[in-house]
Amino acid sequence: MAREPNQRQDWIRSRRQRRKGAKAARLRRQFMRYILLAMMLYGSVFVFQHTQWTVADSKTDIVIHGNSVATDEQIKAKLAPFLQTPIYKIEPKAVEKKLSELASVKYAFVRRYALPRPKLVIEVLEEYPWATFAESPDSEPEAIIAQSGRMIPISEFPAIQQPALKIYGLKNCKFNSAEVTQWASWCDFISDQTKEPVDYVDMRKPFEVVVQDGDLMLKLGTPDTTLTRRLGRLSSVMAAIEPLRSRLEYVDLGLDNNIPLKVAKKPGEQKQNI
Repeated sequence: MAREPNQRQDWIRSRRQRRKGAKAARLRRQFMRYILLAMMLYGSVFVFQHTQWTVADSKTDIVIHGNSVATDEQIKAKLAPFLQTPIYKIEPKAVEKKLSELASVKYAFVRRYALPRPKLVIEVLEEYPWATFAESPDSEPEAIIAQSGRMIPISEFPAIQQPALKIYGLKNCKFNSAEVTQWASWCDFISDQTKEPVDYVDMRKPFEVVVQDGDLMLKLGTPDTTLTRRLGRLSSVMAAIEPLRSRLEYVDLGLDNNIPLKVAKKPGEQKQNI
């Protein structure tokens, strides 16, 4: 009977020792975790401090895609204020807004990369050229009218491809996207009927707009809501125009009730209006 208390005491003593050993093992593991965490933090701080995080070289640290009107040099010049700035401090929205200041850039999308080295990747969506703008047939083209109505100065973008369609207008002439869409529709409507592309639209006189379509000159009058209907009558007179084409000066589509044809006179004849 005396052995039972001794055995119980030995069991309790061994159990305490096992608990102490387990606790010491946990403390050692926890201590090692803290050591490893401190080493990782120190290594991260060391790498962070000794790594070049800035966009330093525009030739290698700025990558541009999608531009055909604006050159790489023009885009990178706009990004000059962001050079030598830590990549994590560069706001993509601020860069996109800066690039949108270029007349040919409609939208810009910016992505930042920190590894393997800091860089900016620029995706550019440019304006779609619709027509070439000049003040008169005798003057040099001044700008490109984009599909959005935006004027892109040729002086700033000399390498831009000039569309075949020409628009002549006053110096302060402006367009919006709806007006460009409407005029593009009217020009296509004319071409479908004459089988010739429109060469130019002369808008210098707002109430007497003139269209040159191949060797055919059309006077449209006022480009109001009735113009689509008036243009639709052009196909009905094309058969009558063909025999007179060599002497035809213009077709007047400015009236609602008839379509006068101005024909140049032959030698010894009076001018004719048909």
